[in-house]
Amino acid sequence: MLRAGPAINSAHAGSRTYQTYFTEQAAAGRDRLDDQQRAAFDKGISLLARDPFPALSRPVSATGDDRTIRLTQNILAEYTVSMGRLLIFIVEVFNDGDAFVTEE
Repeated sequence: MLRAGPAINSAHAGSRTYQTYFTEQAAAGRDRLDDQQRAAFDKGISLLARDPFPALSRPVSATGDDRTIRLTQNILAEYTVSMGRLLIFIVEVFNDGDAFVTEE
């Protein structure tokens, strides 16, 4: 099941803004963010809705429509772009406690 994100309107007249949707898994990850993380996440998603192919994003499929991007130092999102829609399918939050090998 998909959940639509909040309506995101572009501040730039005439520019395209992609409708944003979240899979249940991504919505659950988003909903676990604390207030500070959520504000940064929402800002990042808003920017992606205006331009889902920024230079910092990386393709994870042969077509380039499935992409990954670090929205913040600790939040990674995987998404796809199709027919005017931005579908966020993974939201991953990292912290130092998640590291298998730590720098010592």
